[in-house]
Amino acid sequence: MSAAAFRPYRSAVLLVSFAPLLANADAGLVVLALPDLRRDLSMTLAGAQWVTNVYVVLVGGLQLLGGRLCDRYGARRLLLGALGVFAAGSLMCAVAPSAPVLLLARAGQAVAAAVLLPAAMCTLLTVVPGTAERRRALALWAASGGGGAVAGVLAGGLVAGELGWRWVFLLNVPLALGALAAARRLGPDPRERRPDTALDVRGALLLVVALLALVYTLVGIADHGFGLRTWTGFAVAATSAVLSWRIPAADPLLPTAVRNNRLLAASALGIAFVAASTGPVVFVGSLYLQEAHGYSAWSAGCALLPVVGGVMVVGRWCARALGRFGPRRSCLAGCGLVVVGQLLLTRLSSDSPYPTEVLPGLLLIGAGLPVLWMACETASVSRLDPSVVGTVAGVVQCAGQTGAAVGLGLAVTLYGSVGHSVNGPVDSAAGAGRAFWGCVALTVCVALTAHLGLRSPRPRSGPGRRPAGPAGHAPSSTGWAPDELADPVQG
Repeated sequence: MSAAAFRPYRSAVLLVSFAPLLANADAGLVVLALPDLRRDLSMTLAGAQWVTNVYVVLVGGLQLLGGRLCDRYGARRLLLGALGVFAAGSLMCAVAPSAPVLLLARAGQAVAAAVLLPAAMCTLLTVVPGTAERRRALALWAASGGGGAVAGVLAGGLVAGELGWRWVFLLNVPLALGALAAARRLGPDPRERRPDTALDVRGALLLVVALLALVYTLVGIADHGFGLRTWTGFAVAATSAVLSWRIPAADPLLPTAVRNNRLLAASALGIAFVAASTGPVVFVGSLYLQEAHGYSAWSAGCALLPVVGGVMVVGRWCARALGRFGPRRSCLAGCGLVVVGQLLLTRLSSDSPYPTEVLPGLLLIGAGLPVLWMACETASVSRLDPSVVGTVAGVVQCAGQTGAAVGLGLAVTLYGSVGHSVNGPVDSAAGAGRAFWGCVALTVCVALTAHLGLRSPRPRSGPGRRPAGPAGHAPSSTGWAPDELADPVQG
């Protein structure tokens, strides 16, 4: 696809792609501000951790509901509201006089983000009309998220150290308000949504409870291990999920068009595995560099930029590869790059030099990660009913958030399974090695999911053959054509 063909949609795509940039940058900024925040508000270590945990739990548990609300009431309308609430929550965090007020404001930020991300992705999919254009739009979406992670890592230490932790939250206010003003130019939703049936409140609440319980339990594994508390959390999540699935409703949180889409299920599972396998790399790498080599937080963040910044370098190439080879082969190629990089990092020792033994693994992961994200996301939004685009966006975003919680919990558990001695660097290297082996296993799960779940359907032959779909390929409820993704939604 030529740049000229994409030019009419560039401004709108860049605008909605601001949502992952804002969310990812906020996460990096807040993590690096926690020590100062804890001291100024006299918070315990556990309380300070919940400044980030409450955000992760609520965003992970509420995005599916946020996506469904986009289908019912309009993605662009909810996009505007979410930006306003996010700005208000950020301002409240910045002026919070006590820890309880800060946690309440942080929860407000999380609820806004849980609507903002699926609303922005839904808007992107409805604004951009063609298949090739959507691939390029998703590349910009992924690059924006990577850019946000880079910005958070680089700016977090400087802002918290030079201006104070309150400025970490204040920075969000003008950014969100600027995006809100610009988003008004998108105009109204393409059609008014007037639901003639009430949303299944019981099913929605049960599914939200299931997701909240799951994410809460995963976040707490590092502190509580696999004891009674953890297994109780898993039981609550499973029971709530089963009940939400079994309750009949005229308009369930997961409509039939979503439940029966096997390609979406495989893609969402792949996204969860991608987030779980690659998300901990920066966290574990930061611990290793700081404990084994004495890096400062700022130096460690700069050293890990190849992981989060790779998407901005190879994003356009990824879009072309997807158009030529399709999601399955592209995803398998990305898995190869990531696995090799992670295997290199499992061999780290306390005296491994960064340029020759750390950097090569980070570069390979940074090159393969965008391919994995874009392959799974592109497959997940192909051939969908326009009435459930928001729900699908919620499923995709929820899968990524939940997978990140799974991976981080597993990585922290594996990293801490090696005892700490007086000479911490040796134990730090061993813990990092175990954590990266866990990441390797999860990346293998990504490859298996792609191989089994992202396979293109074979057209039937003979008298019973189905009519050909777009581009001459047989239509299927499960997905894309071999060399060209089917046109997803018509906005």
